[in-house]
Amino acid sequence: MDKVLIVPSCIPPHKLPGKLADGKARLEMCRIAFSRDSRFEISSIELDRGSRSYTVETLRELKKQYPNDELYFIIGSDMLETFTGWYLWEEILSLARICAASRENGYNPDLSGFTEEQKKRIILLKLPPLEISSTELRGAIARGDNSGLLDPAVAEYIRRNGLYDDGLSSFRKIITEKLDSHRLYHSECVSECAALLAEKYGADAEKARLAGLMHDVMKNASAEEQLDYMSRAGETLSEVETVNRKVWHQISGAAFLKIGGLIADEEILGAVRWHTTGKSGMTLLEKIVYVADFISADRDYGDIDVVRRLADLSLEHAILYTSRYTVRKMISGDLPLHPATVDCYNDMLLHFGVQKG
Repeated sequence: MDKVLIVPSCIPPHKLPGKLADGKARLEMCRIAFSRDSRFEISSIELDRGSRSYTVETLRELKKQYPNDELYFIIGSDMLETFTGWYLWEEILSLARICAASRENGYNPDLSGFTEEQKKRIILLKLPPLEISSTELRGAIARGDNSGLLDPAVAEYIRRNGLYDDGLSSFRKIITEKLDSHRLYHSECVSECAALLAEKYGADAEKARLAGLMHDVMKNASAEEQLDYMSRAGETLSEVETVNRKVWHQISGAAFLKIGGLIADEEILGAVRWHTTGKSGMTLLEKIVYVADFISADRDYGDIDVVRRLADLSLEHAILYTSRYTVRKMISGDLPLHPATVDCYNDMLLHFGVQKG
């Protein structure tokens, strides 16, 4: 490469604006991070545009600036998986060659959505993967843990300017003490996803962010601790709940938050209480956290793309699909099925209209 342009986005179409640092601050962080290497150039092209940032528009402008140069667009391999859903993705491929860097070892992308000619425009970079995400990093920053992942000068800039403080630092300290690293990352991902769904479907994004962050607060707790909190909250487990410990954490989680005086908002408590089983007549926030738990960025099960597409269509479409899956899975494994899950499934069937037969 003759040079590499680092382009901070203005307002990415798929991000919640409130979660981002100010554009000027992100531009300055880039300048600090790359100030010692002349091969990199920081471009404010998208920030100067001052609107939602679409890659195709940026590449059009760069093509005008560099008419005789070959452009390469460097992305993470996870972005390649959804590339054919991007705005004017075919034009993007005509303007620049795609360089996809793997985030995991043994990455073998599915390129079946591309023509043979389009595949020639895609370069798979063979680089040692760095298994870290922006969600994970922001969560670490919010907890006051840089862990050597940031340039010290950038970390100092973040600290000095109070960036990425969404007001949930006290809650992050709680889950940091109670959850393992895997569950901690999942909680951050569900929090972000829930906030995005809330913005899309008209719920309170900050409530969704908090509910998503705390939904698994008791996931790693011992059976004894969970039973203690459920008992103190006056929760009596049914026979089905007693033998199905996978649903305990939603009950004990809501109990922990309420008894400890951490959250009094019944809407948020309800979202934690029903995020695993679902139920009939869920509130909008309960639906959002239930769905976010299925489609958060860390999820990678077989039909995740199907569920994400359904969630983009409506929360109810996603809930019907996932509750149907849960019912089938439990029955096929001769496992006890929680009545609330059956009620949730029936509720969604009735929502769409049961076919008479």
